[in-house]
Amino acid sequence: MPKRTKGAGLDLVGADEEQPKSDRREGAKTNRITAMSHPLRGRILRVLFERDVMSPAQLSRELHAELSDVSYHVRALVKLGCAEEVSTRAVRGALEHFYRAIERPLIDTDEFEELDPFIAEDLVCQAIQRILDDFVDSRQAEMVGYDKDFHISRTPLILDEEGYKEGMQAFERCRREMSKIEQRSAERRAESGAPGISTSADLLFFKMPSASLDN
Repeated sequence: MPKRTKGAGLDLVGADEEQPKSDRREGAKTNRITAMSHPLRGRILRVLFERDVMSPAQLSRELHAELSDVSYHVRALVKLGCAEEVSTRAVRGALEHFYRAIERPLIDTDEFEELDPFIAEDLVCQAIQRILDDFVDSRQAEMVGYDKDFHISRTPLILDEEGYKEGMQAFERCRREMSKIEQRSAERRAESGAPGISTSADLLFFKMPSASLDN
């Protein structure tokens, strides 16, 4: 399977229920927005979240970015409370530091509106590109479409404002349920030692021009 070299995007979600506000939550939100507001820093956080533990040298190779730039942004993520150092190892007389993400690279709809428009556009395009990358990788590996174990649907709808909000809430409930499924899977795999199944679970829900309904 070809190795991905493109930047990682974001998870953009809308809340389906009122969540309690707190100084801690507000601070975490601010830090997360700050982390995602720089393209390279956002990509680093996403890759750390997806790959679990990596060093700046590994991230530099993965993202095709200068090691000095990657190291700077990894340290920034640690200061923002979005990543933490977990281990070190000796490499040619020096120490290689390894980090993991402790914040999910997730931005809700209210937070998204606070982003710089250019950063917001870049994040959305990166997210869609990753979905396309997943599909291409799967097809090249003769997986999606080669058996019945997949779901792809396109459902054009005409909704009113209330219906659109209900749709946003439904998709958010689905995202949260998939996160719970992933957690339960991880617990079972930890006990059984069974290998994981790499899965792309993608949710898209957006407005489009009326003419697109005819395509």
